[in-house]
Amino acid sequence: MSKFFDETRMAGHGGAARAETAPINLEAAVSALKKAGHTNGSAKDSDPKRLFKSIEENDRLTAELAATRLAGCLTIRLPRNEEKSFLMTQYNPSMQAAVDAYRTLRTRLTKRQIKNGLRSLAVSSAAQGEGKTLTAFNLALCYARMENFPVLVVDADLRSQGMSRLLGEPTSGGLAQILEGGCDYTSAIVGTDFGRLYALPAGSTTSSPPELFSGPKWSEFMGWATETFRLVIVDSPPILNMADFELLMAACDSAILVVRSRKTPSASLSRTFAEVDPTKLIGVVFNSAEEPASGYGYYSPAG
Repeated sequence: MSKFFDETRMAGHGGAARAETAPINLEAAVSALKKAGHTNGSAKDSDPKRLFKSIEENDRLTAELAATRLAGCLTIRLPRNEEKSFLMTQYNPSMQAAVDAYRTLRTRLTKRQIKNGLRSLAVSSAAQGEGKTLTAFNLALCYARMENFPVLVVDADLRSQGMSRLLGEPTSGGLAQILEGGCDYTSAIVGTDFGRLYALPAGSTTSSPPELFSGPKWSEFMGWATETFRLVIVDSPPILNMADFELLMAACDSAILVVRSRKTPSASLSRTFAEVDPTKLIGVVFNSAEEPASGYGYYSPAG
């Protein structure tokens, strides 16, 4: 274990060049523990206290790595004029039910992520207007409140760029520039004034999005991002009638679908499910449900 943690601490304090060679993930931590003889597969190794201690240490190291790699990135102040868009940044009694629903969604997803070692989550819908961007953004804000939990939200909907508009359209580069090979990661990612939340705007391009996502740069970036952050949340394009989503999902661990009540036709929903890899779909968010206590519902296909 000492070799793994010593190298990680050096990465956290010794500059970006060393940090690039020190991937941080739960599987690596567990593997290092086993090699060092701190776990041998016995019953006591499944003790919750020991497990959570390992997870907490891994989270702390991930936070150190993210801070080191992004020490020089541009930092922006999130706009405060979008009351219903930034639910997790403020206290608004009229929106408290929605805030609680996001927290519940975070809790349920966290259980799945810890169990399956998931580090990336794509948020999509059948078509535009279902609420996927607001769901992705407020879920990211919700995760960023957790201690030692750096989270990156990516605007991968290069056509609509709804996430970038929510962010106030930062002047940094963006995902499009990364995919074109004209921008390094730390120049495109921006920090925010909301704790451990980082964002990658869409950027501008004249290329076709499917062409960009079909190249090697997308998977290379996601490999770097899932090493650097505890979770990467991708606001993806809608699924129907676009090739972007399938190409994008090749580099993502998991996905959730946002379905808007009384908006998504059942035929469209059936087509949507048919186009999503069932091994990666971990839940469905039912948006604008007619329930007094909540505007959201969540369904997990695996229970």
